[in-house]
Amino acid sequence: MTRKLARDPYLRALVAARGEQAAWDSGYFDDGDDGDAPLDDIDWACTPLPPADAAATARRPAVLLATGGFCPPHAGHLEMMERARDAATTQLGFDVIAGYLSPGHDRYARMKAGDAAMPAPARLAACAELAARSGADWLVVDPWEALHRRVAVNFTDVCARLRAYLRAHVDLRVEVVYVCGGDNARFALAFAEDGACVVVARPGSDATVGAWRARLAGHPRIAWADGDHPGASRALRPPGAWRAPRSRVVVRLEDARAVRTLGLPADTWCAFQRELVALLRAHAEVRVVEAAPGARAEPGELVVDPMVDVAGVAGAHALAISRAYALGGYHARGHVARPGSPPLDAQLAAIPPGDYVLRDDDRATGGTFAAARALLPAHARVADVERVAIAHDADEDVVDSRDFLLGSDDGGLVVELPARRLGRAPYVLPYVDPAARCSLPPTAVRAISIAVWELAARTLGDRRLSALPAPARATLEAMGLAGDPPRTLGELCRWHATRLAGDGRD
Repeated sequence: MTRKLARDPYLRALVAARGEQAAWDSGYFDDGDDGDAPLDDIDWACTPLPPADAAATARRPAVLLATGGFCPPHAGHLEMMERARDAATTQLGFDVIAGYLSPGHDRYARMKAGDAAMPAPARLAACAELAARSGADWLVVDPWEALHRRVAVNFTDVCARLRAYLRAHVDLRVEVVYVCGGDNARFALAFAEDGACVVVARPGSDATVGAWRARLAGHPRIAWADGDHPGASRALRPPGAWRAPRSRVVVRLEDARAVRTLGLPADTWCAFQRELVALLRAHAEVRVVEAAPGARAEPGELVVDPMVDVAGVAGAHALAISRAYALGGYHARGHVARPGSPPLDAQLAAIPPGDYVLRDDDRATGGTFAAARALLPAHARVADVERVAIAHDADEDVVDSRDFLLGSDDGGLVVELPARRLGRAPYVLPYVDPAARCSLPPTAVRAISIAVWELAARTLGDRRLSALPAPARATLEAMGLAGDPPRTLGELCRWHATRLAGDGRD
């Protein structure tokens, strides 16, 4: 038995029971990289987590997993997951708490689609957008296979790693149920001795499904479901080579208040911002906006922007609200109190009666303004006027410079961590896909992420973990990066850059 078969819990059990040929019959291939894809890779925080309470209340918690090119994803993929959820529940007796779509590595996508293949970040974003648009909020994307591997890996690798990750961070009982279309019905054999699988028939797959259903008849780990959606990704690809959309980004530069907890000297913070703009300009059109130094609120403003002071301004109040995201930055999870701030109920109760104007740094989607309006008590009346610091074109995305530095104050994305904790993470891999959150080119997310981590390493130097604000520290602690021996922040940032440099290479 080869080393890759021996380490794979599904195929190891299959080979032991049915011989090595069964692994090859099930779709196994040798990826040619003995050092890649460790299946106990549980501390690389790139994969969204299902709701912790959903697993806790489930009798037999399980998640569904579908792999493939998703180039592009379409309604047939959603139908497949919906039919599989029904089958996993009624035929296999699982309580399905989430479903994962795992687009394949770029090497696999190019093999399938050639020059028309969308790069991995674009396929991940398209999958997330399809799920959100359809209201399938139980579906999330897993970027581990697509963005954090050097080569295309076996589907059982993805299953094994996801199961280990969820059992470590959610619930020891979680099972992964693999989902495939009828044309890949042979994949079900891989789960004949461990795990579970649902095969969803599709038009034109009757003969293949019939043959494998007969071979695996009555198997308690395998379920079969009907599907009738005729969609195929190859029919939806536009002709010619894939072209990256134009990337236009507005970067707001900020004063030293953004790094007051870190205690960075003003010249060090300015140097970080200058280098950040330079490296982003190597990949996108960047327009720079200087934030007003020491910006203060005006009377009657309800301020959402954390870089605007309200202290001492009569009639002005702060509302510390943020949108939370699942790890990766692809899935919004609703608005929450800004980490480190009082609960929203307490904040809202403290707002005196009166008329207010909402103020934030920009108005990208209007989601935060809408959420604030919906949450405010009746005695806090909000004018139709909204004040923003940055005006921008419809095709420009706005980002704050502090969002790229680990440990900046109120900087980075608010992300869901295990045990229902919230943390903050910079807008770089593995925690956040910068293409998803600030429209940077999907072809450049790895290069940008590595460069930003290296810049952060030089900026933060020998500062210790204790120098970080609590939300940033929580993210590192939750993923096992804050243990003994203690490392400096420079070492931690350099570790991220090194790890990313070893992943996903063509």
